[in-house]
Amino acid sequence: MIKYLIGLLVSILAVAFIRAVTSLLMKSAKEALQEDAKPGAASAPPPESGTRLRKCKSCGTFAPETRMLRQSTGGADIFFCSKECEKKEA
Repeated sequence: MIKYLIGLLVSILAVAFIRAVTSLLMKSAKEALQEDAKPGAASAPPPESGTRLRKCKSCGTFAPETRMLRQSTGGADIFFCSKECEKKEA
């Protein structure tokens, strides 16, 4: 009979421990998800609506047309993402 009581006590303690650990894990996961969902969290700002993405001729990066540097040569427009890329092609 004492074996059964000890077994019951161990089972109750094991269940309490497992519940505490899972509760802690769920709480930390919930906090991590809330931090990711905050506005302005370490992500690039979305492109302006209605703008076309253009490819930088030098490095191949795509960016909204409103942020690109434009060069017109022979009726064709060439886009660069930065002054450095523009200098590379010059």
